[in-house]
Amino acid sequence: MHYRRLFFLLLVFAAPGLFAQTGRLSGEDRAALAAAEGRLAALVETIYTDSSEVDRFTACRDLIKELVTALDRPHSFEYAFDEVPGLSIQYPEDRSFRIFTWELFVDRETYRHYGALQRNTAELELIPLVDRGESWLENPENAVVKADNWLGYVVYDIEGGGSYRGRPYYFVFGYDSYDTYRRRKILDVLSFDSAGKPVFGLPIFDTYTDNNLLLEGRARLILTYGAEATVALRFDPELGGVVFENLVMMPGNHGEGPVSMPDGSYHLLRLEEDGRWHEEEQIFTHKYEEAPREVPKPSEGRDIIGRGGKPKSGGGR
Repeated sequence: MHYRRLFFLLLVFAAPGLFAQTGRLSGEDRAALAAAEGRLAALVETIYTDSSEVDRFTACRDLIKELVTALDRPHSFEYAFDEVPGLSIQYPEDRSFRIFTWELFVDRETYRHYGALQRNTAELELIPLVDRGESWLENPENAVVKADNWLGYVVYDIEGGGSYRGRPYYFVFGYDSYDTYRRRKILDVLSFDSAGKPVFGLPIFDTYTDNNLLLEGRARLILTYGAEATVALRFDPELGGVVFENLVMMPGNHGEGPVSMPDGSYHLLRLEEDGRWHEEEQIFTHKYEEAPREVPKPSEGRDIIGRGGKPKSGGGR
């Protein structure tokens, strides 16, 4: 069975028997979660460092099972799982939910992403995020989808976005290793429907194309750029908006064809009275003494999606 489908089934069938999330962890449950944390860390290390495709897939399958089992305890939302580098766990400021995500290297041209959203509610809601990004062939920046048709990325930040036409939403910032020569950064929008189910994408961005044409009502922002570059995409509270780098097409260095690379200038998305985020200028030309890079949550020595430490002997990508 495909592991993404397995993840979906495990979460759906596990959820009805899970416990309420109010109160405090018992000493017994805290000890059990700490033990599970160690097993999760070992599995994530295999996923990110092992040279065997079979072993990576097997570890991914086991990680899904281990995570579902670990969360099937009273008040598991309270346990932070801080000691699992590579398993990104991000919260909004109001801590109303958290999102678990990780990335699986399949081959030189393919990465898959796995995730789950855990609501901080009286009875646990654990919702699988099913990566369908490979089927998003047209207009991925305009699609509004449910959790079972998720674009697929590792979440590195969640910020409160605001409300649009009475619908509160969050900004979800994601990273996708994508393929050999290109990487992606994603600014997605997460809201919840009347049944409390997550919805990704909301038509609130008005931005310019390379030809200076205004695109109104984009549901998300996707930056695709050369793998050798580092590109900023973050919320800047001092500027009161989302800052992202301008990309220009350049010749590739390794026979991969033209790739988009940052040119040192920036765009700014700012909230306007109509409730949408407008690009203030086509090219935001404020010059920083330091580039406005996002600071990943994991500790020093890890990359943006939390990977770190030494690879296993004989492993690595």
